[in-house]
Amino acid sequence: MSDAEVRERAIDRALERWVRLRSGSARLAAAAYLVSRDEGEGHSCARLDGEAGFDGAGLEELRAHSWVGDGSSFSPFVLRVDGSFYSWRNWRHETCLAAALRARAAARSVPVGRSALQADIEELFAGVDPSASKRQREAVAAAPGSHLLVVTGGAGTGKTTTVLRVMLELLRRAEECELPRRPAIALAAPTGKAAQRLGEAFGRGRKALLESLPAESAFRRLLDTLADTRAQTLHRLLHYNPHDGSFAHGAESPLPADIVVVDETSMIDLAMMRQLAEAVRPQAVLILLGDPGQLYAVEAGSVLGDIAAAARESSPLHGAVIELDQVWRSGGRLQEGITALRRSDAEFIAEHLKDDSDGGLRWRDIAKPAELREQTAAWLDRHAQALAGMMRPGVDAGTALDALRSMQILCALREGAFGAGGMNATVTRLLAERHGFDAEREWYHGRPVIIRRNDYARDLYNGDVGIALEGAEGLRVWFEVRDRGGNPELRDLSVRTLPEHESAWAITIHRSQGSEYGDVAVILPPDPANRVLSRELLYTAVSRAMRGAEVWASSDALRAATQRAVRRRGGLRERLR
Repeated sequence: MSDAEVRERAIDRALERWVRLRSGSARLAAAAYLVSRDEGEGHSCARLDGEAGFDGAGLEELRAHSWVGDGSSFSPFVLRVDGSFYSWRNWRHETCLAAALRARAAARSVPVGRSALQADIEELFAGVDPSASKRQREAVAAAPGSHLLVVTGGAGTGKTTTVLRVMLELLRRAEECELPRRPAIALAAPTGKAAQRLGEAFGRGRKALLESLPAESAFRRLLDTLADTRAQTLHRLLHYNPHDGSFAHGAESPLPADIVVVDETSMIDLAMMRQLAEAVRPQAVLILLGDPGQLYAVEAGSVLGDIAAAARESSPLHGAVIELDQVWRSGGRLQEGITALRRSDAEFIAEHLKDDSDGGLRWRDIAKPAELREQTAAWLDRHAQALAGMMRPGVDAGTALDALRSMQILCALREGAFGAGGMNATVTRLLAERHGFDAEREWYHGRPVIIRRNDYARDLYNGDVGIALEGAEGLRVWFEVRDRGGNPELRDLSVRTLPEHESAWAITIHRSQGSEYGDVAVILPPDPANRVLSRELLYTAVSRAMRGAEVWASSDALRAATQRAVRRRGGLRERLR
């Protein structure tokens, strides 16, 4: 059991003891332990039916307790007819979020005529194959009159370029959609790294679209108005106060934005999504982008997956959720393997994940620490040129950061030989032998670091990666940031003023979400029974790669990861239907 699991268990047992002491009920205390334990595993609620001591009589005893209600008014816990047991907090998050999303979907109107809309779409997609862009065109067509639009799809399906066209259509038809003539726009993502990538993708998309639009197109002028739109974290957008955990923007104090675009929605937990949904004014447009096949948030909920699964014909969300299925990114066998993982194509996965594959997606059979160290040395050999460039005295920060992004080791675990901590130590020792620095020193030229917590004063966020370089002013840590126009610029900080951080030769797969790298090595724990293993975990890791991905795992662990899907308990999907 990991240290984190021990801490969670201590918290769960502490709640159990407190409830028993204050309520006088051993049965309620046992239920409180279960709901706390399950929330720690990402579930919104516990399912008591089937748990020891919670047969029909046990559930009735629980239901009769004054601390347990049906959700119609406040009670510390809520017990549903089907045996789902909630804390009041998660019950309110789930019911309020469902109500907010349903209301947004139901408020849709059709303010733009069919012929005008079709003309706009043809202009926006000039030169693009209509059959290949069918789903993208549907998203643009669904935008006018919508107050909720959800665009999902796997890696390379063009979610960002689609939302750019959606925004241009909303800007052109703003007054018809009862928006201000010049709508205020907000771009956000759950983490600083995801926000940075959204800004980068937005900048690239703007340039590409500007080249493809007809010279006389009115959309060209509108595209210019988006140049200064800067992506930010959700916490910053909602003005989070870290001292008391409050948000300045919510149901009572909504955001002033008229169009709110949020990327990497799969990373947003139940509580944050409720905060966002209630903070966006009813008359504004909320656009959510993401990939339901990726890992969910660490905290409770599987919001994007629930939204996507609930969007059936009979659902209020039908028509508000568009799934993009055309892959535009050229990636050969790697992209085919990523798509297979997302679609749970076991036969295709088995064919691709072989030690003798073409290099796009490769499996290395590793089950022991000694084998892991040997493979790590081989990985460093394969990337020796990029590493030498990073470690070279006098290397400029831009070149070093580009080399750093060309490769990344991703770990399912945080601790242990197969975890990010152990791998960072291994890589540091191997590189010290090759490049002649002291492996016992914390700081050295070429050390990559990842920020572990948001620091708003320094404009650095959890997940930002920098590199330590020796220069005229001594050792400084360099980061690539984006200006308001989405253009890259470099800034440096003293190692003494750096927020909480750690080495980043290897990082966890969770921390990699929202990032892209040239090549990735994905390290799975060798024990197939490890609960962290899942298809979503493996898909998220492999889909970070642009050129090639290697999976380092035992055959049993690989099989477990490809066959095990994450299923989080909760009632949001049902409520949205």
